Amino acid sequence: MRTKALLFAAVLASAGVASSLAQVYSVNVVGYINKPLPVGFSMVANQLNASPDNKVTTVFPAAEGLTIFKFDGATGGYQQLAVVDGAWEGDNLDMTVSPGEGVFAYTPTATNITFVGEVQLSSTVAVGTGFSIISSAIPAVLPLSGAAPGGAEFPIGEGDVVYQYNPATGGYTQSSYIDGAWEGDLGTDVPAPAVAEAFFFYNAGAAKNWVRTFTVN
Repeated sequence: MRTKALLFAAVLASAGVASSLAQVYSVNVVGYINKPLPVGFSMVANQLNASPDNKVTTVFPAAEGLTIFKFDGATGGYQQLAVVDGAWEGDNLDMTVSPGEGVFAYTPTATNITFVGEVQLSSTVAVGTGFSIISSAIPAVLPLSGAAPGGAEFPIGEGDVVYQYNPATGGYTQSSYIDGAWEGDLGTDVPAPAVAEAFFFYNAGAAKNWVRTFTVN
């Protein structure tokens, strides 16, 4: 599966009458992400701030049979929204999938999802103790551990585990952090989730924050 991300910078500039140089007052990085979904289940992340909000009903198309499951770490259960006869229905029509969050998506037919919005230039993803479904808040493929710019700056800790869902097999690729190194299905390789991919995470320690800053070059 290939996920294509196209981001472009919209720069608001003003040039002074007495100067030939433009002064840049603000920079907004906006664009879109195309995420093909195969038949069945996928773990999906919306990594762009949508307008007017990041509700499931805003960021996902009303494709017949599309069903979204959002994990609740406190209960170990899921809230569910589905498109039935062209309309969303389910547990909570205000359910969100904001940058940093993740959901399971089920579709009875192959579907292409297009996320549209703005990249967060700085982000903080809260990671609770135990299991959660999370994602990078920034659309970039980087190994989870390691400092920027080559790494995703994830606050990995002893005993933590990353589970990446494989739609083709219905199973998970497991990567554990033990004695200061990665081990598991990827060997010693560091997991690097794809753009628009969410993952299950087991936090063996105290709650923590995944803080990142995106720099426009």
